[in-house]
Amino acid sequence: MIDQLRSARGAYFSRRVKRITKKAVRAMFDELLADAVNAARPVFRIERNLDGDARYSALCFAHDRPVPFLDEGSGKADRVHGFLLMVEIGTTVAILRSGLDATAAFRKACLAPIGRRRVETAIARHDAVFERLSLRNMTTSRLALRSKTLESQDLENAIASASTGRFIPQNYRVRRDGGSYTATPSTGRIAMRAEKADLVGAIAWVRDIVDLLADGADASAFITRFARPADLDGIATGVLPTYFAVDTMALADAIWEGDERIRLVRENGGLWHELGRADVDAIIADLAGSFEVRPAASPGHHDLLDEAGVVAGALRFNKARIALRGLERPLLAGVFVEDASFGVGQDPKRVPIVRHIDAEDMFVVLFSDHALAYVQGSLFRDEDIVGGGTTFMRHLIAEPALAATTSEKGGFAVGQTQFSPGSVFRTVVDTIAREDVLVCDDLGDEWADFIGVATATTPVTISFYHAKHGAPSLSASAFHDAVGQGIKNLGRLGMAGDRMTSKHDGWDAAYANGGVVTDIRKRIRGGTRDEVAAKIADATGAPDVQRRVLIVTSSLSRMDVEAAFAAVRAGGAPRPHFVQLYWLLAGFFSSCAEIGAVGFVVCRP
Repeated sequence: MIDQLRSARGAYFSRRVKRITKKAVRAMFDELLADAVNAARPVFRIERNLDGDARYSALCFAHDRPVPFLDEGSGKADRVHGFLLMVEIGTTVAILRSGLDATAAFRKACLAPIGRRRVETAIARHDAVFERLSLRNMTTSRLALRSKTLESQDLENAIASASTGRFIPQNYRVRRDGGSYTATPSTGRIAMRAEKADLVGAIAWVRDIVDLLADGADASAFITRFARPADLDGIATGVLPTYFAVDTMALADAIWEGDERIRLVRENGGLWHELGRADVDAIIADLAGSFEVRPAASPGHHDLLDEAGVVAGALRFNKARIALRGLERPLLAGVFVEDASFGVGQDPKRVPIVRHIDAEDMFVVLFSDHALAYVQGSLFRDEDIVGGGTTFMRHLIAEPALAATTSEKGGFAVGQTQFSPGSVFRTVVDTIAREDVLVCDDLGDEWADFIGVATATTPVTISFYHAKHGAPSLSASAFHDAVGQGIKNLGRLGMAGDRMTSKHDGWDAAYANGGVVTDIRKRIRGGTRDEVAAKIADATGAPDVQRRVLIVTSSLSRMDVEAAFAAVRAGGAPRPHFVQLYWLLAGFFSSCAEIGAVGFVVCRP
């Protein structure tokens, strides 16, 4: 019956890490049959037959599957056939399948990921023409563009490379002399667009792909423009994890602002109680520190040491991810996470907070190879942080006046006509924003704290200013709100459409804050309502208009950032919170580039 097999030319390729025996294959097939509902006698079952330099195993049988559009109690089932063909050539294993898959136990014992780089050099070669590309953004912001799919006859000639460095290729389709291929590097899946193959043809096709995986050709220059993900099992010998930090911004977002919010609860007297804001803030603050990572006695296990050098948690390095196996902090004792869509104490799937942090990959791990960072559940290599952050630093503008600021907005009083001296707002108006049109858009339907339009320059520019004040720090948390606000309002940079009428109406009123109506005009420069409206309309209609988003902050020093990069360049280890700052702002700059704008941070020298 195996002679009648007709399979698509697509398989999941893995690396064999343990000798595969007939006993192991038999156990896997027995488990598949036992787990299936009402499994029939196999149509074919073959265990490690020899075919030249290859061994193949195959299984096909019919079983029941729930009807997807009927309730489970309907008593109805779909009768389907599934098949699995496993081909072993050297240390490479290919699994062609439909409706069946290798068991978790077999994969854990015998297989490991083939590696993104091997898939890339096999399929995304120098002669490949990219027709379709799915990308995921490396940003840590929930407001940024998370993913996108591009399609063209030749993508290399169809897209700009402004923000490619922050996007990871998830899967792609390429055209080469040998045919049309699709690949998903993270799973090792490779497929070829061609007629279905019989058993002999399927094994021959696997041989061809194994040859491509083995010869180590150069990857296409086009694909290397994008972010370079790395494989955990490909970390060089001698490279060790150094620091661990919880992504407290992601945790706080999930609690207070997430689309699918969570709550923190603790049991007391047999009843579950939601933690208040003060308790949550205390937990977030307690988790804001970093932990040193040291190897433990067991291979693959590492201890987390707190600021006193005491073991406070543990990590386990698996084939595909790093798992947080424990984190002991007094404030976390008895704290659980619930889905906020349930009533307090009603979520049947509530979990301890540490398990939630692990499951949602809310942590960062750094390594002795400073270009590596494990962020959001994936390992990435970013050479710019080691090379001194040259590209990053171009987006930081030093403004000496910010060093003298003492508040964000200052105080307010009736009759006041300007923002308070020493405030970041006043510094924006007097020193930073030089546009001939400047309006204050703070509060209400806020697009930015200030909007500037330069009509006398070539090209004309539209600038959104987001102003913040704080003590100097390299912590990412100081930028969290400003970056979120900036990314959220990127679509407003067009400044066109029906909403502009309500904007102009809002700018007619005097500035009010904290219940005090001042005499500060929202149209700070540019003339009357009609004059400002005309200038904005002319600017938005200009074919060469340049759009900018500027975070203006007193909480960052450009020299401190330069010093942090210099220390890394000299061989020092970056601190987790500086890496988080780097990733947060790099994601912001990338998000701006995605819509044709340029992002900047204006900070103290």
